[in-house]
Amino acid sequence: MRAMRAMLWVVWLAGVAVTVLHALRPHGLVLHSPASAGVVETAVACAAMLLAALFLGRWQQRGLLLDLGTSFALTVLAVAKLAFTVVPLAHGGTVPTQILVAALLCGAAAAVLLALAALAPDRQTRWRSSAELILFVIGVGGAVMAVAALASSRVGAFPGLSGPPTTDAAGDGAISAVTLVQAAAALAFGIASVGYARRARMSGDPFYGWMAICAALWALARVNYAWTPASLAADLTIGDWLRMAGYGVAILAASYEFTGYWRRLAQVAVLEERRRLARELHDGLAQELAFVATQARMLSRRSGDPEAEVLAHAAERALDESRRGIGALTRPLDEPLDVSLAQQAEELSSRLGVRVLLDLEPVGQVPADTREALLRIAREAITNAGRHAHARRIKVQLSNHVGVTLRVSDDGRGFLVDDPRATANGRYGLTGMRERAEALGGSMRLESRPYAGTKVEVWVP
Repeated sequence: MRAMRAMLWVVWLAGVAVTVLHALRPHGLVLHSPASAGVVETAVACAAMLLAALFLGRWQQRGLLLDLGTSFALTVLAVAKLAFTVVPLAHGGTVPTQILVAALLCGAAAAVLLALAALAPDRQTRWRSSAELILFVIGVGGAVMAVAALASSRVGAFPGLSGPPTTDAAGDGAISAVTLVQAAAALAFGIASVGYARRARMSGDPFYGWMAICAALWALARVNYAWTPASLAADLTIGDWLRMAGYGVAILAASYEFTGYWRRLAQVAVLEERRRLARELHDGLAQELAFVATQARMLSRRSGDPEAEVLAHAAERALDESRRGIGALTRPLDEPLDVSLAQQAEELSSRLGVRVLLDLEPVGQVPADTREALLRIAREAITNAGRHAHARRIKVQLSNHVGVTLRVSDDGRGFLVDDPRATANGRYGLTGMRERAEALGGSMRLESRPYAGTKVEVWVP
């Protein structure tokens, strides 16, 4: 979100600088292309409809008043462009002044509606039935018709209005009424930009940040339109370039939203399949391993045979592995490492009957293979401390400085680190922990003395 805020500041500062240059040189960057008006206005109408549809879909999913209001404002803008801009341009000929005024006022009305939507409280609407679409369409039609009726009755206030019909720009012929409408629309878009930026900062939603940038460009475009000479009404001026840049950002925002939508769908599908596999493992493999481990422990206690004890330990480790796999499958894909580590430590604490103390620093998002490796290392270290070292207290620490550091220390009976029997037959899994850390480009450090506890420290970049 910091990058989004920085981008918004750059847009405002650069836009103000361009606006000052436009005031000094009104004929700068002017492109005389009357035939391009239809193409530009059609593209703008399509972009507005795309944004309106996206916000309507967001509202149907989350029910936020902000999304509903934004969709309504953008739909009013899109419908007004089709009715008072695209259709008259396609028809050709001289456009009546009434159409020009209606297009201008509808654009200003959409700007005001967008500002109101951006300032809407963080509240959810309760009704989401099929009748909502009908009410939405009626509301949009009513708003456009009301503005058209107002334009019909106020044509005399805009004498000399020239240029192609558009909801964004019009030649004013030094008439103050048009300038006031443009200034009011610029103020409304500016308020909308601030409102969306604030909502993006509060919710962490980048889509609102994109909308803040769009509204800023639209506001700057209206400021430039306010003092564009009437002789340039049919040309593409700096205001048009800023307006098209705003809709270009809107297309980027829509692409970002579509990408996120499909990513969320894929994540939901993957998570559902993982949960299905976890249920199969729990109801099948884990139950059978639990039975084998129980029988092996009973056999070991009755016979006292060392081989039976080895079998019991192997069955318990296999059961632990199955439980670890089930936990990994049911864990959310984007769950933070510190949360996953805390849940795993709590589970092992209750199962092993030891006290586990946690000192976990949030480390942000880490790669999936790094998170899985650290969780397995922590599980192995905690299990060894509770099951083999007979520790009464285990401390798990996670820190994030230059890389991620995991420490697991206990007050168990410890061992001699250089004793080959410590790693014989993989009893403590030390070799596996070290190999996992080194596979990630990290390292593992082991400290232990007889009856003085053990500390395992793993660092990964």
